[in-house]
Amino acid sequence: MKSGYICSSIGKKQVMAISGLAWCGFVLSHMLGNLLYLVSASAYNQYGNAITSNKPVYYTIEVGLLITFLVHVIFAIWVSIENSNARPVAYAVSPSGKGAASFASKTMKYSGILIFVFLILHLIKFRFGTYYPFDLNGAEVRDLHRLMTEAFLGAGYTAWYLICLTVLGFHLSHALWSSLQTLSLLPSGKEKMFSCLSSIFGWAVAIGFALNPIIIYMRGE
Repeated sequence: MKSGYICSSIGKKQVMAISGLAWCGFVLSHMLGNLLYLVSASAYNQYGNAITSNKPVYYTIEVGLLITFLVHVIFAIWVSIENSNARPVAYAVSPSGKGAASFASKTMKYSGILIFVFLILHLIKFRFGTYYPFDLNGAEVRDLHRLMTEAFLGAGYTAWYLICLTVLGFHLSHALWSSLQTLSLLPSGKEKMFSCLSSIFGWAVAIGFALNPIIIYMRGE
């Protein structure tokens, strides 16, 4: 990939779109895996152990996710700065109607900042949090089920988590459609349908992630 392409407007947007799609795939798979918490402690801990037990693969995936995340953030900041410089004076009247930008699209950089902060705190809480042992068919594994339960018994952390998921829902609802559009992957005449599907995707992921904390907190166990 030539530096000229990377520095071009379309190049930066396409790199951001590709890295964004990679993370769309990750959050979807992570959300589905998290739902195993509702099946049983054994099912959820077995899922967690299956992901982390193969260290070379696990660390390769982690590094890949880190790189794509940093690339997405860096290029998002780059594009945002260039857009601001290209239009230094704010419009007196915002467009409305069909051409108006959605709330999600207008707040992408702000939702992105909060998601960035949330991700760091989330890793501290769960990736590097307390290690509880769990007996899984005679082998000791990390008890992620207990860790999650303890985390969401607290009202403050649960509220913070749900607020961040709401922001994530808005971000993803626009991000998927925007990435597909940038990469010219939207079928002609189907833009509205894919915009709707993108919204469904974003809120399905957010709601899926929200199920565990809501159920844990409501049960109080």
